[in-house]
Formats: sequence, structure tokens, C-alpha cells
Amino acid sequence: MRQTIKAKHELRLYELKKAVNEFLEFTENLTLFQAINEKAQEMAQAVDELQQLLQQGLAATKLVKALSATEAATLLDEIVDADAVSELESYMLSAAEGIEDAEVTQFLTEAMDKVELKYNLLLEKAHAYNALLKG
Repeated sequence: MRQTIKAKHELRLYELKKAVNEFLEFTENLTLFQAINEKAQEMAQAVDELQQLLQQGLAATKLVKALSATEAATLLDEIVDADAVSELESYMLSAAEGIEDAEVTQFLTEAMDKVELKYNLLLEKAHAYNALLKG
């Protein structure tokens, strides 16, 4: 059975929202991850806007045009192109300078690896949605 255009958008946005929420939960209230958490919050708001637009009952052709024309879609496209993890890595490296405790340095490295893994999953879902929009 073929999925409708609306159903495809609903599924991709659901998957993206799930990845964003998991990332937000992981980085919530952690000072070193504040900047990247804020980017994820922006993504969550963008997904919410797109999901609301989906519920307006537009015809398929008008729906895709309306979704593509939103600031939310533009934001998702820009965030995918931005390299927020590299900025965070630079910040973490500067924060770790001067720490002589190998366990603390190891912890920061492991935390950064987990953030990067979760953020890459989030980006993968954003890429999939962007591809659907441009499809």
C-alpha cells in the first residue's frame, strides 16, 4: 500500500521529533551542552510548526508547497548544514585544558562521543525529512 504524502511527512517528522526529544533529554541542564541543546530546542519548535501545518488538511500539492515555504523548513535545512558538534568539541577541548586528572578528561571524551552519536542520529532524521521536502 502506498503511503500518502501527508503520511510520509507525518512519519518523517515523528522520527525527527523522537530523535530531537531524546537529544534534548540527554543534554538538558548540562552547562557544557547548553549551546547544542538550544539548537535542538529550535529544531523541536520547527518540527512542531510543521506538524501543525500537516493537520490543516491541505491537498497534497498545496501541502508540500506550504511545508517547503515555512521558516521551520528553512531552519531545519540550515541546522543540518551547520556544524554545531565541531563548535561543541572546540569548546569542550578548551574546557578540558589544564585538567590533569585523566579520569575527568576520559569522562569528557566519553560524554562528547555520546553527544556526537545522538546528534548525528538527529541530523540523519533531519536529512531524511529535508530529502522528502525536496523530493
